[in-house]
Amino acid sequence: MANAKGKSIDKTHLSIDLAEERGIIHRDYIAHCFRWSHVVKHLYKCNRYKTAVVLDIGCGKELPLMKMLYSNKLIPAKYIGVDVNKLSLPEMLDRDRLRMVVDLYEKCDAAEDLTVEIDDVHPVLFVKNDRFYDMLPDVVTCFEVLEHVEPEHTVRLLKKIREVMHDDSYAFISTPCYNGSAAANHVNEITYLALGTLIQELGFGIEGVYGTFASQKDIEPVINDSFFNTIYQSLKSYYDSNVLSTIFAPIYPEYSRNCLWVLTADPKEDQDWNVFPKWDELKQPWTSSKLWEELKP
Repeated sequence: MANAKGKSIDKTHLSIDLAEERGIIHRDYIAHCFRWSHVVKHLYKCNRYKTAVVLDIGCGKELPLMKMLYSNKLIPAKYIGVDVNKLSLPEMLDRDRLRMVVDLYEKCDAAEDLTVEIDDVHPVLFVKNDRFYDMLPDVVTCFEVLEHVEPEHTVRLLKKIREVMHDDSYAFISTPCYNGSAAANHVNEITYLALGTLIQELGFGIEGVYGTFASQKDIEPVINDSFFNTIYQSLKSYYDSNVLSTIFAPIYPEYSRNCLWVLTADPKEDQDWNVFPKWDELKQPWTSSKLWEELKP
């Protein structure tokens, strides 16, 4: 099974720099920026960034998350970027101070190339068997990756993310929500409910879910609150659809075309996210892939 381009692992690279040059800021690009800024917000709280180890899975050739951290003067203790593409340190980050902070691993499949072992009772993270870190990541990001690999690969990747997290880690994962049609370069778009069911079954805690962008035809029928609707109509008179689609999406993740999941290693006792159905209760297919049944572990 493969996507429309014949690839079972698609290496499509989204370039913010190229979008700026073209002057076309599509909702995908806006949503990316807001995802990165959400992580920046998390790391800024209580100065978490000062001691944080950040593992960026599918970091991208331009390292946009690390660029945003640098621009906001929030340099983490360690940034580990892994990607299936070739990587190099962008000119903006090519500084003596940052060379000690940023480690990049190209042509790296996180599902296979990340391992955790116990060394003198302390867990140690290995990357591609040639580098180890004596601290597990405090923040794991995996933005727009799951849709580029097959369902079975998605399951292995999510299991690996949970494996490398410690008790106080957070994982930020975003991916499109399959609604019956998928982008040509996407191997495996997953429905909102199916991904929630999978995340719960793998033992994650769900801290929150936010829509990152939503189509107007999907979001307008559910904006029933008169106050929200007044604001929506006022904003609609000014913003184009690309901007408008990102503003209300966080409130209505189940109606959004793309969602950001904020996860912990284990559910909290007071966490009330046991709302996702069992596998046999889900509408089929669960994903856009012909191998959609392999999403069930």
